[in-house]
Amino acid sequence: MDQEEYGRYLLSLMEEEEPDEDTVVEAEELFGFFQMFMPEGDGVEAIFEPLEDGDTYLKRITPIYTMLDPADFAGDTVPGYFNAERVEASGETLIGYGRQFIEGLKELLNEDEEVSAYLAAIQHIELLPPGQIAAIRQLSDADVYEALFDVVSQGRDFEEPIDILGEAYYSIACDYWISYYLQWPRFGLKGDPLAPYFELYRRGYSAVFSEGGLFIGAHA
Repeated sequence: MDQEEYGRYLLSLMEEEEPDEDTVVEAEELFGFFQMFMPEGDGVEAIFEPLEDGDTYLKRITPIYTMLDPADFAGDTVPGYFNAERVEASGETLIGYGRQFIEGLKELLNEDEEVSAYLAAIQHIELLPPGQIAAIRQLSDADVYEALFDVVSQGRDFEEPIDILGEAYYSIACDYWISYYLQWPRFGLKGDPLAPYFELYRRGYSAVFSEGGLFIGAHA
């Protein structure tokens, strides 16, 4: 199944009628696609059934549904993104994820001298009170973000079927690093450096590199 055929297959999961054979589906049309299976992920396995490594991607995506509270979907309005409620965690646990995150990125980006030096020079991991991470994000250091984008882009095959889900993956949390984590096996890169970042996200926290340090905080 090529990318165009896979796009039509995905469209068929959204609509009652099968799309025409000449229908071309653009990635932007699938923004919010994973939200169709909220809150418990019932039927999400159908997305990956045609893919050779479908089980791998299904295993990655399943935990985002366990973050959700079905009670939030009982009213007239429902959440539009996969935002976890903050789970109480010790400072030691959160900082531990931060250290793992830094070490994983060091290994992945070790050929970039500038970024390697930046990561090696980090002296502190700071825990923020709830709600303050958004302000820190406005002051984030761009080097790590750009370097990670570059290595992911180099490993990305724009023609493979799953590439059409790029916007759908991004729309899960409007966070490229969560998107990268969920697609990581396709990039052919070593390790799993974004796993600690994902674990923070699942607990309602985010991590931001800023002013030579790593800041961790809950959104609310």
